[in-house]
Amino acid sequence: MNVFTETYNIHTHSFYCGHGSGTIAEYVKEAEAKGLDLLGFSEHCPFPDNFLHRSRMDYSMMSSYERDVRKQKEESGIQILLGYECDYFPRYREYLASLRERVDYLVTGTHFIERADGSRVSPFSSILTVDELYRYRDQFIGALESGLFDYAAHPDLFMAGSASWDDVHKRVAREIIGEAVSLSIPLEINGNGMLKRQAPDRFCYPFGPFWSLASKMGADVILSTDAHSTANLVLTKERLEIFAHQHGVRLVRPFFENGKLKWRRRGE
Repeated sequence: MNVFTETYNIHTHSFYCGHGSGTIAEYVKEAEAKGLDLLGFSEHCPFPDNFLHRSRMDYSMMSSYERDVRKQKEESGIQILLGYECDYFPRYREYLASLRERVDYLVTGTHFIERADGSRVSPFSSILTVDELYRYRDQFIGALESGLFDYAAHPDLFMAGSASWDDVHKRVAREIIGEAVSLSIPLEINGNGMLKRQAPDRFCYPFGPFWSLASKMGADVILSTDAHSTANLVLTKERLEIFAHQHGVRLVRPFFENGKLKWRRRGE
């Protein structure tokens, strides 16, 4: 018997992402077996020049991925959505806008920060400097302001390697949350960080003080497992719900209507 109540997952990666496993059909079968009624696929978005190709599918695989998901949309007994998870860089805006026209939704997540010298750093592998923290903020807010994305994944990723929660970290958090609230874009509490290396007293992410602040600032929040295997599709859902309630966030639930991903608050 399932112990979770949020019966959706719209942040899901299959073997197509290059660092995940499981076919699209296998994920759908698992979702049906575990009682989900909405499953969204969100492979890491490739770029036409294969920028960042080491962490996502090759550009040439997009048509196969989209075809596989559309096949399941037609055959499955639950609602299936086709999407991508995208790092946002302004030079690719036109490309992402054209992509947005042919899929059900786009989610943004900042995995790579561009430094002034053109090099990149990832919050997954480095403790961010003050300059890099502000660059993370600027890239994240730029994505929100682009108007291309339906929600924002793991906004607290900048805390993954940090041992402090100082004034700079709090400012970055406040400004990201404030922009999301202003634009009515939900923020995601992400379950994949619950499975990664943990600090002694907390998850790698989600980071509790960030989400307490999000609660105080009135952010809309969704929960996603960010599954990279079928075994992890619902593995963290109970923990996600407990975490969300502990931090008092305002949960919204996705639904798809008239070709658009929308959000419904509890009780509506």
